[in-house]
Amino acid sequence: MSKLRSLMNTTIKAVNAGHNGLFTTNDLAMLTHNNSDANFTKFLYKAVKANVLVKVCRNVFMNPLAPPRSKGVLIHIANILHWNKFIYISLESQLSYLGVISQVTMNYLTVMTTGRSGLVKTKYGTIEFTHTSRKIASITDDVYFDPAISAFRASEKKAIKDLKKVGRNVNMLDTDTVGDNI
Repeated sequence: MSKLRSLMNTTIKAVNAGHNGLFTTNDLAMLTHNNSDANFTKFLYKAVKANVLVKVCRNVFMNPLAPPRSKGVLIHIANILHWNKFIYISLESQLSYLGVISQVTMNYLTVMTTGRSGLVKTKYGTIEFTHTSRKIASITDDVYFDPAISAFRASEKKAIKDLKKVGRNVNMLDTDTVGDNI
């Protein structure tokens, strides 16, 4: 069996066994019993060129025959990219989810992170990371875990507070809905 076919079968088996379908370079190296080195990077480039893998964003791949489930895919990518930082959905994405703003953020996710700020364009949309210098202990009362997407979300009050803190447009807030939270 060719190395490319083996990679394809291995990733399909992983997804069928419960993997979310988004693989980092290190995941793929481990699954194929390889070292994550320059030769393996060349192999991944070859796999993308042969359409065995699709590059989702830097260092994240998927098998086009076993794509990740679409619900929560951007937050899964965000968690992979900031695997060692605390992140939570906030700002416009969370306020749209809560119905506090009328704009619906399609294919765009805004998250707060204890890591670096930045914009990441992916195959599924754009993720905007906004840095917070707050300690995790001071954030935990204002966020909750959403088991439907396996991610943390800001409370309405926290999302509005974050919006103001980073200097975003607060004119889009529905004052009838948010009341005293402004």
